[in-house]
Amino acid sequence: MQAVLAQPRNPVMALSGEIDMATADEVAMALMPLIEAGGPVAIDVSDVTFMDSTGIHVLTQAADKLGDRGCIIVHGIHGAVREVIEIVQLRSVRQNLHIIECTVLAA
Repeated sequence: MQAVLAQPRNPVMALSGEIDMATADEVAMALMPLIEAGGPVAIDVSDVTFMDSTGIHVLTQAADKLGDRGCIIVHGIHGAVREVIEIVQLRSVRQNLHIIECTVLAA
């Protein structure tokens, strides 16, 4: 019988409040350790109340920095956040950027 090695590796980055020009740098900095580690990066936006094009830019930059080393999984989109994501067609902008409406992982 072989032993199974299980290691938790991919925490969820839960964001809340507004993601705009005033907070984009803070969000980008918070994501950096996860991006540098590579692999799937899960971002929970179920508690985000507002996101503008600056927030969209943070997500696309994160996907670009990951490149072939992983993907960005954004889940919990709703309301105004969903509208912005749909207007800019974020689902089709990067191959390694995935949008999921699920809120199961939300805290």
